[in-house]
Amino acid sequence: MKESSVTELANAVTEEEATITIGDTTYPVSELSDQVKEMLSLHQEASHMALGAKRQAAIHDLAVQSIAAMIEKAVTETEE
Repeated sequence: MKESSVTELANAVTEEEATITIGDTTYPVSELSDQVKEMLSLHQEASHMALGAKRQAAIHDLAVQSIAAMIEKAVTETEE
């Protein structure tokens, strides 16, 4: 049975070596010290957490705007 092109692509991606580029130099992650690998892991986790926090802030901002609009509507309806 022939593999799909998506499966072939996934296999190619997983076989590609991870690298990090600093300035103009690219380093294979496999050759970095354990300490640097741990820092890279922490950096990646912190980046994901920061993105999640930004999304949560956007959701909270929308909720605040929605509730403010509901308050305004309720107040103006009671005045009529």
